[in-house]
Amino acid sequence: MKKRKLSRLSVSDRHNLNGLLFLLPFLIGFLCFYLEPIIQSITFSFSDVTVSLSGYDTVPVGLKNYKFIFKEDAAFNTRVMLDFTNLLWKTPVIIVLSLFLAILINQKFPGRIFIRAVFFLPVIFSAGIVLQIIQSDLVVSSMSSGNSLIEDGGGVANQSMGLNQLLLQAGIQEKIVEFVTKITNNFFSLIWNSGIQMLIFLSGLQSIPGSLYEAASVEGASSWESFCKITVPMLVPTLLLNTIYTIVDSYSSTSNSVMALITSSINTAKYGRATAMAWVYFVLIGLILGVVFFVSTRTKKSSRA
Repeated sequence: MKKRKLSRLSVSDRHNLNGLLFLLPFLIGFLCFYLEPIIQSITFSFSDVTVSLSGYDTVPVGLKNYKFIFKEDAAFNTRVMLDFTNLLWKTPVIIVLSLFLAILINQKFPGRIFIRAVFFLPVIFSAGIVLQIIQSDLVVSSMSSGNSLIEDGGGVANQSMGLNQLLLQAGIQEKIVEFVTKITNNFFSLIWNSGIQMLIFLSGLQSIPGSLYEAASVEGASSWESFCKITVPMLVPTLLLNTIYTIVDSYSSTSNSVMALITSSINTAKYGRATAMAWVYFVLIGLILGVVFFVSTRTKKSSRA
């Protein structure tokens, strides 16, 4: 009887059922392990929290913590704006860079499996002592080469003054020079944060039927025309996924300046303020992702029309 009932389902209903089955482990884990801490953190954000022998003691204070971070805590607002401006230029650069690398390693050449593994190594070494050693080596090499180091969103970036002066003397506009030098100064971190996006783009490229490129070649389309008319449209869902992942990864990184401020507040036992900052930050991320979804759906509708 169950097989008959399943056979009566439409294709879309079967897809929805399969999606629900894939989500079921997450839903169970969320209800069992995450729901209670989330409710507790919301309570903390509206309370003064102190640690006692019995656990946490909370005294309700209403919106006091939220008023403090918006009206009195200048560091939080400044860091939020800094992370947002960094996000505006880092996200498209990481997307373009990861797409370029994916197209590059998607070509057939000897040793491409090894090259793919090399590009994915930063994802494996993205935390722990290995990353600290690499960053320390960057500091030493930059000091020995005469370059300076700047703080960028909680991380260290190499600032080459020679390139900046060279481009300005060549007559290039100052805003363009600032953008180019910003990319070169943070090139290590940009490559470091492009590994997973590169793999997602690579899977998207390999899912495109080769017959489409063969038909375009027969019609006399150039490589650039095939890229614009076939590759880019077929990668739109993958592009949206990578954009969302890049935003979430950037905002939840431990090197993020706001996350560092929240961690510092927790370490100094300011639990109420820390949870209030975290929830404001969470809502901000949700709003940004909502804008991305809205723009993507509007783009899809306009392209279909």
